[in-house]
Order: sequence, then structure tokens, then C-alpha cells
Amino acid sequence: MQPREKLILGILVGFVVVWQGSGWAYSVIFGPFQARSEQLERLTKSVAEKDDLLLNLARSAKTLKEARQISLPPDGGKLKRPDASNAERLYQRWLTDLGELCEMEDLKVSPARRALKGNEYVSVGIRLEAEARYEQIVRFLDLFYRTNLLHRISQLHISSPEVEGDPFMKVSLEAEGIALVDAPTRRTLFPQTNLTADTPEDATAIEVEVGDDFPKEPGFQIRIENEFMTVTEMEGGKWTVTRGVDQTSSSLHEEGSLVELVRQIPGLPQPTQEAFSQLVSANIFVKPAPPYKMQLAPITERPFVRGKAIELTLNAVSYDTSKGKPQFSLVGDPPANLRLDKSGRLTWRPSNDVKQDAYPLKIEIRHPSAPQGVLTETVTIRLRDANPIPKLADTNPPVVYLNRDWKFQPELVNNPDSTARYTWKLGKSIEGLSINDRTGELTWAPGDAIPTGELTVPLVVTDNDSPPQSTTLALKLDVQDDEAFFTRLNMIFRQGDVKRAFFYDASRNKTTELHEGDEFSVAELQGTVKEINRNHIILKIGKKELRLNSGQTLREAQSPVVRR
Repeated sequence: MQPREKLILGILVGFVVVWQGSGWAYSVIFGPFQARSEQLERLTKSVAEKDDLLLNLARSAKTLKEARQISLPPDGGKLKRPDASNAERLYQRWLTDLGELCEMEDLKVSPARRALKGNEYVSVGIRLEAEARYEQIVRFLDLFYRTNLLHRISQLHISSPEVEGDPFMKVSLEAEGIALVDAPTRRTLFPQTNLTADTPEDATAIEVEVGDDFPKEPGFQIRIENEFMTVTEMEGGKWTVTRGVDQTSSSLHEEGSLVELVRQIPGLPQPTQEAFSQLVSANIFVKPAPPYKMQLAPITERPFVRGKAIELTLNAVSYDTSKGKPQFSLVGDPPANLRLDKSGRLTWRPSNDVKQDAYPLKIEIRHPSAPQGVLTETVTIRLRDANPIPKLADTNPPVVYLNRDWKFQPELVNNPDSTARYTWKLGKSIEGLSINDRTGELTWAPGDAIPTGELTVPLVVTDNDSPPQSTTLALKLDVQDDEAFFTRLNMIFRQGDVKRAFFYDASRNKTTELHEGDEFSVAELQGTVKEINRNHIILKIGKKELRLNSGQTLREAQSPVVRR
């Protein structure tokens, strides 16, 4: 074979070898580069995922930090099981204040539940029940959801008894607050301080104790009693304020009154009076209202006691809420120290030397819904003396015998001119003892578990004053064993004219010998031995003659004697 042919053959053989082993050659030559490229791609993807995770963690940490700031306060200390009983108390008090601020009636606020969730937070549920008009409900929900607090309304039920006018509706809701276990503990739900000087109704500045938890810059809102204010300027403990904001009215606040921060959701716009009025006017529970004719809500006239504070809230009804709230004022010369603020809150503390009498108060109520814009009404306050303190009459109650029915009617010594009416209850629970809450009558059948001797029973007597006054009276009872139950006719001895009956008292291990005509007194049984026969004796107790057989106890001498 020629060299040229050998060269061509070698090239062909080499080509075949390369073609048959190209996969192996590619993997040997290019495999490491591809593996590195795939590893780099995986690492790049992993880094991107971790960056996203870190970003989400940072966002979650920020959200958690913000949540801790608006969380209900958990209980402090080293508790085996995290709890929030203090938060429950504070949250319940805040919801009560909110309901009263919105002038809800028959307000009942009570704990519903409190549960630990996964050792992360404590859920606090509070139930609120009340009667309220639509405007009051809307205002409550508005203030609730504008409050920057980790809470919500989990249940809400509203029922309206009527479809016309502006009826009171039944409201039942459950509010749920969250107390994060790792949130800071605090004594109050919101920062608080106190007024250091009286604030007149028309004042535009207040003086307060400087609180560290309050904002350092003006522009925040505070609440003093039932009035909201906006702080516009701050200079130490002297704050300039805008009075009566958020549909509240300005009123007098005394030194020492509580000042609480109204912590609202940042950036949330304040509703204007016009917007709020439009919302209230769209009452979905009733038909469109007919022309308004404002009236003063009925007031139950009741007597008030001299020397005690009087507080009344006057309310107007049947007025167009979209045109604002009625403004109350006194006309004429009212009694000294009697005040009525614009919202209708009347206060008076008549001294003891104020004459007992009826005091008519002339009141003006200004609102567009009133005839010619002014409604004039008269409210009468009647003053009287406080009910005298009751005392127990000096009557000895009957002895209480164990295992015997007992009844006693205590009597009170009181001023004969008093019109007081009383209710009764026991100051402490005593087994089996019951009392009639209207008459005070006591009934009892004490068992052997009651110790013998002197027993003091506290009786709580409450009068019909406004407010009611309660007095605890001590009734002393003598509890004894029933000797008649333990005293048995043990033996009868007859010899000629000599007749003797022997009684044995097992409770005192004592034997007593009696003859015909002898008197006896055992427990409450008092009488005479009339006859002593062979197997029985005849006892005369009062007007009754009773037969007692040998071996019977005095309690068994109950059958009347049959004469033949």
C-alpha cells in the first residue's frame, strides 16, 4: 500500500473512532464546564431566594414591632402560662367608657373569653350589650375602628323594633383584642396623666403633669371625661387645645381629672361633621324620617337626698341628627352650685341646709328641629332627707334547736315618719338558713353540722334611697341541742300512793325524777306531769294533754289522750 493510501486510510479510521466516541469525548472535554455552569445557576437562584426571605423577614419584623406597640399589654412577671387578665380589665373599662361616651343606654360590658393561642398571643374577648340609636352605634363603630389598637369586632348583631323615626335598637357585639406575649407590659391601655388646675368650659389652654409616654410634638388628640380635644401647642405642662372636637362638647373639668391620649391610626383622615351627618342620615334600619318635632326625652322624677351628689343626663329626641346636636342651657336663677353643660349633663350637690322642696328648672334646648329653633321645658328636682339608719328592735329571737324547724321575723326600729322601704339579704351564707328579701323573715332547720352556742347572723338591709344605702345589722342567735329529743321516759315506779317517773337526758347523762303535779321544762316544752300510770304518763303542755309511753322521748309525746 502506497504511503498516500495509508494516510487516507488513517484519516478514515480516525474519523470513525471520533464519531463513535463523541459522547465520551464531549463529556471529558466540556462536562466540567457545564457542571460549573449549572452549580452557578443554582447558587444564584438560592441567593435570590434568601434575599427575598431576608426582605420578607425584615418586613415581618417591622410589622411585628408595630403590632407590639398597639398590642394589649400582657401580664408581667414569670408566669408558667402567659396571660392577659390586666389587659382584659383595661379593655373592658375602655369599651365601657366608649359606650358611655356614645350615650348608649342599659349598657352591659362583660368578659366573654380569654385564650392563649400557640404561646404567641392571648386573645381577649369582651361582650357589649346595650340599647342605642343609629347615630350612637355609628359613632361607637367610628371611634372603635379609628383607635390604633390591635383589636377588631368579631361579632355584631343589631335589631330594630321599629321601621320609622329614630328608635332605640338592641346592640350585641363581641370585641376581640390581642395581647402579644412579648409585647411590653404597661399599667394602662393608653398613656394617661392628670390636670394640675381647673379647666373652665371656655378655656383654650390646659395644665397637665408632663407624661413621658405622650407625643413630644403637638397635633395629637386627648380625652378628658366625655370631651375630645386636639393639642395644637405645647410648652412644658401647658398645652393649647381645640375644645369639643369629634362631635363632643366642651365642659368644666376639675383639677386632678384624668387626661388620656386618644391613639388613632396614623394618616387616617378625621371625618367632617358633614360627612358624619350624611352617614347618620342614611339609616338603613328605618324608613326616611318624616318632618322632625324635637322633644325632651321623658325623665323619671324621683326624690334626691340632700348632701349627696346629683347627676342627670337630659336628652332630646326626634331631631335631625344631620344638623348637629341640641345645645342645653338653664334659664332664670337656678339653685346655687347647680350646673348644666351644653350636652345636657346636669350636676348638683345640694348642701344639708338646702330646704327640702321641689325645685323646678327651666331649660332651653336649641336646635333647628325645635319650633323656631328653641324648645323650652321644665324639669323638677325634689329634695328630701336621707333615710334614717335602721336598727333591730330589742326582741330576743327564739332559741334555735338542732333538727327543728325555726322561724323568726326581725323588726326594725326607725323614724315613724320615714317612707323608706327595705330589701334584706344575709351578710354571709349559713347552711340551710334562708331569708325573705322583702320581709326579712328568717327560716331554718339546722342540722347536726351547725355548732351549738351563740351564733351571730349578719343581716344586710338596703333602703330605697338614691343612691341606695346599705346597713349591716347583727342578729345574735342561741343554738342548742334539742334536749327534748334526747330526754326519754326511762322508768315508772308505782308502790301504793307513791308514783314516780324517771327521765334520762342522754345529751347530758342526767336522770330527773318527777311526781304527779311536778312541773318540767325541757327545750321549749314546758308543762306539768298530770298522771303517772303503769306503762305511760299524761303530760299537760299548755292546753293539750299528751300521752308519753315508757321508752319514748318527749318529742314522741305527740298523740292526744283518748278518754274512754
